Amino acid sequence: MTVSLCSLDEPLLVALLDAAVAGAEPVEVMPPVAGADGWTDATRAAFLTFHRSRSVGAVAPVERTWAILDADTVVGAGRLEPMAEGLEIGLWLVRGARGRGIGRAAVVELVARAGDRPVVAATTADNAAAVAVLRELGAVLVESEGAVHAVLPGGRVPEGAAAGSR
Repeated sequence: MTVSLCSLDEPLLVALLDAAVAGAEPVEVMPPVAGADGWTDATRAAFLTFHRSRSVGAVAPVERTWAILDADTVVGAGRLEPMAEGLEIGLWLVRGARGRGIGRAAVVELVARAGDRPVVAATTADNAAAVAVLRELGAVLVESEGAVHAVLPGGRVPEGAAAGSR
């Protein structure tokens, strides 16, 4: 599976919001918005504000964020955020892109972009797809009370795990 990761900019941010509205719930792609259920004007504005304050155009970016493209269609986002333990990876995909290997390919590309820094991830034990990808890539997994913490050593992407990017 080949995917493209493109640095998030204003035009891609708008396309990312459109993809999220069409194929994901707000709680899957951003922090909760008080008082709002579903994609309201408030959640749409919060989505844009969230990314603008953390990566797109931020004076002091908190993280690097990329739009994940399948062919030329935005299907999700991936990020790397500096943490004490290394770089935290985050990823979400629209429903139609799940279960097709796109997430795995995006994770491989993000790990490659991390270079020599360790990559950490957090998920839940019931997210079988994420746990399987992390295990396959050689992460050390620690499960506690339904939460899974994963650490991938820096400087390695398993052979045959290449993904495309631009």
